[in-house]
Parts: sequence; structure tokens; C-alpha cells
Amino acid sequence: MSRGYSVAQTARLVCALRWACRRLSEMLDDWAAQAASSPEHAQAAASMSQLSRRLTSHREILDGLQPDSELMAPWRRAAPADPALAGALDEIAGLAGHCGRVAVARGVIVPRLANVCGEILGHAAPHCDGALASAARALRQDLDRDAASVGAAQPGAVEAADLVLTAAGGIIGPSLLRPGDWP
Repeated sequence: MSRGYSVAQTARLVCALRWACRRLSEMLDDWAAQAASSPEHAQAAASMSQLSRRLTSHREILDGLQPDSELMAPWRRAAPADPALAGALDEIAGLAGHCGRVAVARGVIVPRLANVCGEILGHAAPHCDGALASAARALRQDLDRDAASVGAAQPGAVEAADLVLTAAGGIIGPSLLRPGDWP
């Protein structure tokens, strides 16, 4: 059993998750708007728009988990876990091709964010992290529905996006999910 996250660890983790959900939602909205301009890509637009709305709703839940203590003020504002992540997502956002974007959303973004939720659930302690675990469980359940529909299309785009995120340390850095001072 995990000892759970401290208040500061939770604040940093929630801060990073809020940022990731917002940035991913914005990226997906932009992709959906571009796809919607072509009638033949209506399905891609709908798919990306739906995922964006899910991420937005979960970000709103995470907003309520952000500690409001003055001691936690540095982590009230949503920010990436690592500055490299912002650049990585900007690079991924520039992908061309609506089919490739859907494949990246469902084959990279969804599984990576679901894995983050699984890590949180694995390390959260019920006595102190119940609300965070509940939010992570709900987000993972929504993401698991999207991951079930992942196809094998566009493996090059998926592989390239996965490499970019790996180089950036992932959607949430491992040091936030499992702090270095833990045994």
C-alpha cells in the first residue's frame, strides 16, 4: 500500500493534470475545427470534439481539487509538469492530416493519459488521496472507452507523436507520479 501523496505533491500533480487536460482539449478543438471544414472528415471532427469535451469536463473536476492554501500558491495556476512538454505538444499539434490526428489522439494521447491515471491510482492512499483517486478513476474510465476504438491506421503519425512525448518525459513526469523521496 502506498503512503499517499503529500499536500505539496498533490498540488503539483493536480496543477500538471489541469494543464495537460486544458492543452490537450485546446489542441483537439483546433483539430476538430480544421476537420469540420471538410465534409469528408466529419467523423474525425466529431471524434476529436467529443474527446475534447471529455477532457474539459475532467479539468473542471480537477480545478476543484487544487489546494487553495497560501503555501500552495505556486501550484494554483495550471502548468506543464515539464517545460519540454509544452513544446512537445506544440509539435504534435502541428501534425498534418485528419486521420493521423485521430490516430494520435486515440493511440497516443488517450493511452498516455489513462496510464497517468493508473499510476495515480496505484500510488494514491485512500486516507489522504480519495478525491484525487476518484477523479483519476473517472478520467481513466472515460479514456478507456476512447482507447477501445483505436485502430491501426496511421502508425507513422502515432509512432512519431509517441517519440516526441517520450522525449519530453510524458504527459506528466514520472517524478510527479512517484516522487523521488519514496522508497
